[in-house]
Amino acid sequence: MIKERADQPAVPNHSPVIKPIAAPMILPSSDRARRRRTLESGAVFGAQLLIALLILAGMYVLNAVGGNLVMPNPNDIVQESLVMWSDGTMLRGLGESLTVITLGFLLSATTGIVLGVLLGGFRVLGRVLDPFVNAMNSTPGAAFIPLIIVWFGLYTEAKVVVVWNAAFFPILINTTAGIASANKDLVEMARAFGAKRATLFWKVMVPDALPSILSGLRIGAAICTVGTVIAELTMAQSGLGGLLAAAGNRFQMDRYFAVVIVLMALGTLITAMLRLAERRIGRWRVSLADGR
Repeated sequence: MIKERADQPAVPNHSPVIKPIAAPMILPSSDRARRRRTLESGAVFGAQLLIALLILAGMYVLNAVGGNLVMPNPNDIVQESLVMWSDGTMLRGLGESLTVITLGFLLSATTGIVLGVLLGGFRVLGRVLDPFVNAMNSTPGAAFIPLIIVWFGLYTEAKVVVVWNAAFFPILINTTAGIASANKDLVEMARAFGAKRATLFWKVMVPDALPSILSGLRIGAAICTVGTVIAELTMAQSGLGGLLAAAGNRFQMDRYFAVVIVLMALGTLITAMLRLAERRIGRWRVSLADGR
């Protein structure tokens, strides 16, 4: 056996060096959901901004093609809005309309929720009154305006009744459906522990039906804005509806669109506030839209 000499250079080892492969980084499910919501929110905001820019560009095009009577210049709308806010015209109209909206919504919410709890909680009562509720709901609200004028006059009281009539039925129907479809297991468990009828309503059925009730309130609040404008157009003209009618009769389209923008912003703000309240109060629900 031949021994290697001590001064003989060592033969280099050309065998490949295998490095460990780093495992891919896996984010927790909460982080992935948060990133997905962030990307989705950015995409939604970008799409909304694009649509707004397209609408603005369309207004400029219509103004250039058809003139101010067809579509006022957006610059004129902004200028007229500044004038109406600075001289107090828009603020007075907004205050009058908000008074009617607030009173009508509170009245419709109170009566709609109370009657909805009764109709949904008492099955026989619900069956008796169901055809009458459907008949009133299917009748256009404008059909009752002459009767409301005869009974309540032309001013705030009559306008509040018109708004109540418009928003009452969506709140009533959603509340009734939510109460009637309450969790049967919870109801039977409460009955087994000796819960009284009032306790069963307010401690079990109403909390379980709260998402449906809040949805009805959100729909009713949006309808309140429409009902207020209809009331202000058909009765003593005041508020934002009165400003809308006055500008339309004089073909002051820049002033007309300035009022329309305020009405759109008001309806959007009311709906957003109620949607936020719906998310806060109904926190226990699994929201597929939020990815949770």
